[in-house]
Order: sequence, then structure tokens, then C-alpha cells
Amino acid sequence: MDLRLLQSGVVCVDVAMAAVSWLILLCTYPDFARWRAEGFAAHHEAYTRRVGWVVGPLLLAQLAGHVGLAFVAGSYVGLLLVLVCWALTAGWSVPCHRRLQQEGPASPALADLIRSHFWRTILWSVVAVLSFVRAAG
Repeated sequence: MDLRLLQSGVVCVDVAMAAVSWLILLCTYPDFARWRAEGFAAHHEAYTRRVGWVVGPLLLAQLAGHVGLAFVAGSYVGLLLVLVCWALTAGWSVPCHRRLQQEGPASPALADLIRSHFWRTILWSVVAVLSFVRAAG
């Protein structure tokens, strides 16, 4: 496998993941507070399903790319950070989404979701910067 090609692909995915994460942090989640309580659960469910079509492939590609870098180049830092993001997602953000789904836009779960996503956004941004620096040589 061509290491430079792998590094370039990983940079693209990492930057895309960081960009999507910033968009969600700065635009989407704060906007949830302005959604009407009536119909919120249906709209939130539709949002999570649709955003999953964007974020899901990025998450899988990012994980695969960093696993590849770990095996080909012995580069484990990015993989570790990606796994921390996955753990934060499963252990903090997903439960916040579930509470928000049940309780609506006035739920304290929204602030918790934004807080959890802030940390994931920082980590995904660090991953993107590290990938870029590594690929730049």
C-alpha cells in the first residue's frame, strides 16, 4: 500500500469529519433550542437518521484509515484519538440524544449534548491537524 496515498486519503476524511463536527456544534445543535416542542421527537429522529448518512461513512472511513496507518506506518496517535471520539459518542453523546428525543428541546440534555460535542469537535480537529502535518512530511 502506498503510504502517501493512504495519508492523503486520511487527511481528506479527517478534515471532512472536523468540518462537519464544527457545523453541527456551531449551527445545528444550538438551533435545536429554537425547534418547537410539538413534533420535536419526529424532527429530531429524522435529523439523526439523515445526518447518519453523512457522518456514518466518514466515521467508518476515518477509523479504517487510522487502522491502516497504524499497521502500515506504526502511527497510533490518530487511531487512539479517533477511538476516544467513538467512546465519547457512545458513552456521552448518544445518551444525550436519547434524552433529548424523549424530553424535547427544553431538556437539559441539549446543553449536555453541546458540551459532549464540543469535546468531540476539539478532538476531531486535533486529529485533522495531526494528519495534515504528518502528510505534509
